[in-house]
Amino acid sequence: MKKNIARTVTAVIIGATALLGATAGPAAADPPCYSGEVCTYYQGALVSKNGPMYPGQCHFVSHTFDYVRNLSGIRQTAYSGTNCTGRSVQIGSGQGAGVNLFWSIGY
Repeated sequence: MKKNIARTVTAVIIGATALLGATAGPAAADPPCYSGEVCTYYQGALVSKNGPMYPGQCHFVSHTFDYVRNLSGIRQTAYSGTNCTGRSVQIGSGQGAGVNLFWSIGY
């Protein structure tokens, strides 16, 4: 009887360990957005990581994005057009903002 309980407990521990290991992997797949970076995401997945854009600069992101995390020290603007044109949303320093399928980041 004691052997059966010990085997059951061991099997539960091994199963739980395997399950926890399997669920932790995909969540850690995207590299984090670090201080000084401007990161764009599409449906929760990282699309790009860049330094901040300064006046007159524009960065075309090769994939649409729906969220921006601005960990740089300066305000950034997300644009709906590919060349920092169209609708825009400003993202303050140290903030994040949801946007609707945008394509470029500028100052």
